[in-house]
Amino acid sequence: MAKQSTQINRKLHRVITFRQMEVLHAVAETHGVGSAAEKLSLTQPSASMQLRKLSDHLGSPLYEVLGRKLKLTDSGALAVAATRDIFARLEQLELDLNALAGLHAGTLRIGIVTSAEYFVPHILGPFCKTYPNIDVHLAVGNHREMMKRLDENLDDLYFFADPPASEQYEALSVGANKLLLIASAKHPLAGRKALKLSDLENETLLLREDGSGSRRMLEQHLAAQDYVIPKHRVIASNEGIKHAVLAQLGIAVVSAHTLDHGASDDLVQLNVEGFPIDSQWYLLSHRDKKFSVLAQAFRDFLLDEGGQMLSEGLAYWEQHRQPRLPR
Repeated sequence: MAKQSTQINRKLHRVITFRQMEVLHAVAETHGVGSAAEKLSLTQPSASMQLRKLSDHLGSPLYEVLGRKLKLTDSGALAVAATRDIFARLEQLELDLNALAGLHAGTLRIGIVTSAEYFVPHILGPFCKTYPNIDVHLAVGNHREMMKRLDENLDDLYFFADPPASEQYEALSVGANKLLLIASAKHPLAGRKALKLSDLENETLLLREDGSGSRRMLEQHLAAQDYVIPKHRVIASNEGIKHAVLAQLGIAVVSAHTLDHGASDDLVQLNVEGFPIDSQWYLLSHRDKKFSVLAQAFRDFLLDEGGQMLSEGLAYWEQHRQPRLPR
């Protein structure tokens, strides 16, 4: 008997097709051969033929029609249960294969505002070491440019310091962002304590271009204190602003993350009331965004280890009054 059972199992593996199982599954769901055929875009004779072949392979009828109702036989119910198990395993296999491919291949697309370009690569580093075969596309621009990319859904995730207040976006805080007022170490105000905004009236303020998030945050901060920005110059990059400050072309407000040890040797933070400006870094996406496996993995990594890296960097700043890049 055991030998016969083995032979039958071998025969079933060889002769039963997925189409036959699919038709049986549809019959069980729709309770009719005609409706099952319609669901699978088959003709009714074709569906009936598939069921007949499956019945012959199993050596037992799969259903009976009593009046106008289709009822599965005991053999049919067993076959349907086996079919569901097989399809469930195949669906899980597909998910597992997609996950495997997603984390070992594919492209991660990230949009970041310019101030974030100083720390995001340091967070990407350990993630890419874990998944060395992935590609990363990093788009960098000011707030206005990143909003355009966000609206067009060009990237998986976005970094903003000043996210839009809209229900269509999900903004998750990933770490603190401090906007510092800096000057050259040779500046007359360097080293002075308890400065007021009025002490800056004769200073030239170096500003980012229109469309910059940091400029907008600074303008909002000063407007709330009824302070009118004095004479200013526009420089459209953080690196340009730092070099202009070093050249004593003016003072500027920059994110702490744009400074490293090398830059801070010749730059000082001015102790002016109302500064630094406390802000946050946010991870932004459309609220209904369907993340790829790779994007979801990076999102989870960022909200856990990446956020910790940012926090440690700013904790160093609190202690030493010098920023440190995430590491």
